[in-house]
Amino acid sequence: MAMETKKYTIQELSELTGFTRRTIRYYIQEGLLEAPAGRGRGGFYFDSHLQRLYHIKALQDRGLRLGVISEMLITEPAPEISIQRGVYVRHEIAQGVELHIDRHLEEDRGRDIVEVIRIARSILARRRR
Repeated sequence: MAMETKKYTIQELSELTGFTRRTIRYYIQEGLLEAPAGRGRGGFYFDSHLQRLYHIKALQDRGLRLGVISEMLITEPAPEISIQRGVYVRHEIAQGVELHIDRHLEEDRGRDIVEVIRIARSILARRRR
């Protein structure tokens, strides 16, 4: 059974990533994102475009400027980012540090997760002193 490739419109990319359509077009113009397949209003995007935009957003969330991000994207490939939507439980470890655990894993391995959180907090508390 052949796996169907997911296609997105620019509007769908915008809704999924939070970037405006104008910003997505700008990223294409600047070479941060590949041009869509097809032309004009019939252009469409793939998961690779969505992953790249998620990667750019993650780098921006770390406080990096677009010029630095552009340089990074030239030298490093975008990491594989899961496109599947799931429910995650968020744990704050320390200021600026969060751990997101898939809800099913949280239910299955709750004690282990609590131990990981305890150890991470302990390590980060030592480094602040």
